[in-house]
Amino acid sequence: MRGSLMVVATVIATLTFQIAINPPGGVWQQDSNNQQGCASGNTCKAGTSVLATSSHDKNQRLKYEMFILLCTVSFTASQTVILFLLTGFQLRNRLVMWLLILVMCLSVICLAGAYVISIWMVMKPLDKLINKITLYYALFWVGLVALLCLALLLRFLIWLLKAFFRFLCCC
Repeated sequence: MRGSLMVVATVIATLTFQIAINPPGGVWQQDSNNQQGCASGNTCKAGTSVLATSSHDKNQRLKYEMFILLCTVSFTASQTVILFLLTGFQLRNRLVMWLLILVMCLSVICLAGAYVISIWMVMKPLDKLINKITLYYALFWVGLVALLCLALLLRFLIWLLKAFFRFLCCC
């Protein structure tokens, strides 16, 4: 299990790091002022995200901020799992294993959310088919994650109750 967690955490960390380096919509190739899509009053610096600085639409800016937030949470969660695994935490401890799996679930959820938002950021406005597809995708992930979290919580509670009753019987 240690190897699987390490591989998944490393792939997600690599993916989210790459997203930060090369965001959807690309980066400005040269400095720009009020031309070529740069919002008025902004100076678009070379190497900065196009979608973060170019839009007059505040909704687009909010999408970009949510995208960056989700990628950052996913990256941080993956790095946390990698750090725990490298420091040699015992995976035989069910609580540690449960926490690591929960953190990886958080990382995958945030990555899926970032995927949906990136599609919304780069698609043409009012494309109803893409809106429906991404909405169903998001609902599928929310439902799946809710079921998995419920199953993990039930397993943890059963384990906790068994441990509690074993403790009571031994006293």
